[in-house]
Amino acid sequence: MRIKVSGLKRYTDRHGKVRLYHRASGTPIDPSLPGAEIAAEVARLNKLHTPPAPKAGTLGGLLASWKSSPSFTELAERTRSDYRKIMDYLKPIEGTPLTEMGPGFIAKLRDKTLAKKRAGFTNHMLAMLSSAFRHGLEYELVDANPCRQIAKARVTADRRRPNRAWTPEERKNVPAVAWPQLRLPLLLARTWGVRRGDIVTMPRSAYRDGWLEFRAGKNDALIRLPVLGELRREIEAAIAAAPSGDSTLLCLNSRGKPWTENGLSVQIDKFLKECRERGIMGPKGSIHGLRHSVGAELRAAGYDAEQRKRVLGHDTDEMAEHYAGSADVTGELIDMANVLEGRPKRERGLSNRARKGV
Repeated sequence: MRIKVSGLKRYTDRHGKVRLYHRASGTPIDPSLPGAEIAAEVARLNKLHTPPAPKAGTLGGLLASWKSSPSFTELAERTRSDYRKIMDYLKPIEGTPLTEMGPGFIAKLRDKTLAKKRAGFTNHMLAMLSSAFRHGLEYELVDANPCRQIAKARVTADRRRPNRAWTPEERKNVPAVAWPQLRLPLLLARTWGVRRGDIVTMPRSAYRDGWLEFRAGKNDALIRLPVLGELRREIEAAIAAAPSGDSTLLCLNSRGKPWTENGLSVQIDKFLKECRERGIMGPKGSIHGLRHSVGAELRAAGYDAEQRKRVLGHDTDEMAEHYAGSADVTGELIDMANVLEGRPKRERGLSNRARKGV
């Protein structure tokens, strides 16, 4: 009888020999063993290498409780993913009793993390821990939130991220010479300040009738943007040229496969380095700096903070949906698009769901 066993890695090496490993631990297993014996060995290794459940009254227990609560599960997927990475970083201290985690402990943890990581990661860790301790207070798992009065980590000059706004010349010249696979991602960032995480996950179905509509991965805010000019031509060309296959994403790499956020970042960094060597990009520029450019240009054109939030995705779902359904705001968004494209306001008509002229 054939026995199906999960948790195994089986492959044939370059010498034609079959290799079998326990996936979780990497322990080799004799592939000539009968199925029942392989299953028994996997069960033994699973038991041996399964981490013990976090103990109540420890940091691990608090984080486990928080992860199963609505205050964590209802966060945006991007936020949950970031927090899980921080939890992995904190694994060495997850057995620490909560009674020992006072403000002094958190301050020392902040300083130790800052020495290893960037200030952004450190401050994200403090925010995550503060949320976990707030959960603990609600469920009477802790008596206080030790993160409450802790100062944020300061960004040193040598580790400051290069998120400056791009100059008008850079915004014009750099996308013009972009590698083919980077042209659409750069235009999305240049025109509307779309984040990298949203660029790599945006489906082709987000574009319809001259509009982009998607939810921001960082906060799940609904964003609806008009698409004009060069960006519209590039999006429609990408959709028309999309290869057949499983992928339904808008932006693909040079192999016609979906980007990862890290893969896109590496390619952008290499391309921008080339642009600096050619003299068309100044120092310390990054793709995220294009969000600063969009915000600065709209501010200079007279749009207030609330109006800019609708474009950059910093508003709540309810407000974003409310604004997306307003004919006046639809016209305002088209005005913004024309400003960013260097055209007079409302130069072009554009369809909208209500089929109202703007």
